[in-house]
Amino acid sequence: MERFRQTAYSVLTMVAALVSLLVVSACEHDFYETGDSELSYLHTDFVEARTNELGAFVSAKTDDGEELTLSPAVKEQWATRPDTTYRALLYYDRVEKGVTTSFALNPVLVLRPHLTFDLASVSTDPLGFESLWMSKNRKYLNLTLVLKSGQTDDKKAIQSLALVCDSIRKQPSGGRKFYLRLCHSQNRVPEYYSKRVYTSIPLTGLTPNDVLCLDINTYKGVVRIEVIY
Repeated sequence: MERFRQTAYSVLTMVAALVSLLVVSACEHDFYETGDSELSYLHTDFVEARTNELGAFVSAKTDDGEELTLSPAVKEQWATRPDTTYRALLYYDRVEKGVTTSFALNPVLVLRPHLTFDLASVSTDPLGFESLWMSKNRKYLNLTLVLKSGQTDDKKAIQSLALVCDSIRKQPSGGRKFYLRLCHSQNRVPEYYSKRVYTSIPLTGLTPNDVLCLDINTYKGVVRIEVIY
């Protein structure tokens, strides 16, 4: 049990660091422009982006199945591993023969379900919830969340997100129903302003008629969403 707790704490630490990075990334990029400028042709898509041996992004596959070559290769500080596939939000120029130029790649937090006893602690502090949708390739359940944040001198004040699976039940139809909770710890981070954050839940292993029942504690109360795979 102690080994499980240590592993879960490590996972939560990495997730917490990424949540902090996601909030910072949301502050840095505002690409909207009108008219006939270069950025007026900007596209935005959720992707699986691949790094090369130098840790630079060289390709991406959108949730619509489009394969993109990124030229030139893009180096992002948050992506530290070579030859790795990351979940990301890609801002890119028009595509010509499968090749495009990237303006930026922002990390998308991937939330994989954990059992309750795998986590050192479970917190359900409220957050903002905007939308939820299944990707066209049916590989991810995407969520738009709103986190409240602010500057603080407390270096240990970092928000964390996690996904907990409380139970799995068989349904009369033959499918399974997964009862999930989105866990959020504000962890002493000030709530001065709101920032939109995107997350993805992998749907690997689900079969037709499986159902996800997701509870999210918002500032307006608990929201329950059911999604049929």
